[in-house]
Amino acid sequence: MALDLHTVTSCRRVGMVDRLMAEGLLTDSLLRDALLRLPREVLLPHAYVRVSGPGADPIDWRLLDGSHPDDRQEWLELIHSDESILLQRDGEPLDVLPRGPVTGGHMTYMSTYTPATVEALQAMELGCGQRYLELGPGPGVSLALAAAITGPGLATGVERDGPMAAFAQRNLDRLGVGAQVIEGDALEGHEARAPYDRIHSGIGVPCVPAPWVEQLAPGGWLLTTLATRTPSWPGQLLVTRTATGTVEAVLLGRPRGYRPLLGYRWLNAVDTAPASRTTPARHGPRGSAHRRSRRTDSGSPPPTSPPVWSGTSRPRR
Repeated sequence: MALDLHTVTSCRRVGMVDRLMAEGLLTDSLLRDALLRLPREVLLPHAYVRVSGPGADPIDWRLLDGSHPDDRQEWLELIHSDESILLQRDGEPLDVLPRGPVTGGHMTYMSTYTPATVEALQAMELGCGQRYLELGPGPGVSLALAAAITGPGLATGVERDGPMAAFAQRNLDRLGVGAQVIEGDALEGHEARAPYDRIHSGIGVPCVPAPWVEQLAPGGWLLTTLATRTPSWPGQLLVTRTATGTVEAVLLGRPRGYRPLLGYRWLNAVDTAPASRTTPARHGPRGSAHRRSRRTDSGSPPPTSPPVWSGTSRPRR
């Protein structure tokens, strides 16, 4: 007798979590429990698969509909894999999408692949009762996981794409995790529910927008990708605000990161390298020292320097 969808997806989640733990990627028990508890199929009810080979123009796609029995197995394997899930083509509305082949267009939204989501959320050390802001949440996968940890009514996302914001909110409501998605400019944060204990940006930026730092609570952490054109970057930037209001930051070189926001210019580290000067770094959050760290006063590192950076600034008067 065929197993029902709930049983099948529960088994898939267990397999996904076991794989992440075996690979040493997942170590946080709260995040592990959230991954096991939240049905991903609610947040990712469909997925595009590229049919065309490299260089094809126009591109041939195929839409997998998770509710269709002929697509279900492939769809379930995909959304529980370590692949990015392609969700939106050319900014299309997401309430009704035709199943099957489609030609042309380019992907305008995808869900971040699971190892990157796990890495980011674990780096923020989420806990119950924290106020959480997600900038560019897309379909809401990381937002839902954060809400499952922090508690209902404490997790907020700001999404500039109207159809994606409505899609995410509808699915989050079905999950009942108490998360809210606001349609708006992620670069402005969301002052109405500030301050936040944790802010996570799902978009790359060449510099941190001032509202993000201003909306960070004392003791709060902000995690974002610093996007550059330098091959050895992007970098992962962790900003903290101390209890006295001092803002500290640690920038780590990473082999991957989030894409820049639409319309945001790139930061080229090489162009600013001659103006850089370095000094020994401070300790990172919670007293963790970073080896081979440097501080830069130009905002970006020279290309020959190690991929670990930190800096400190004083609160505004």
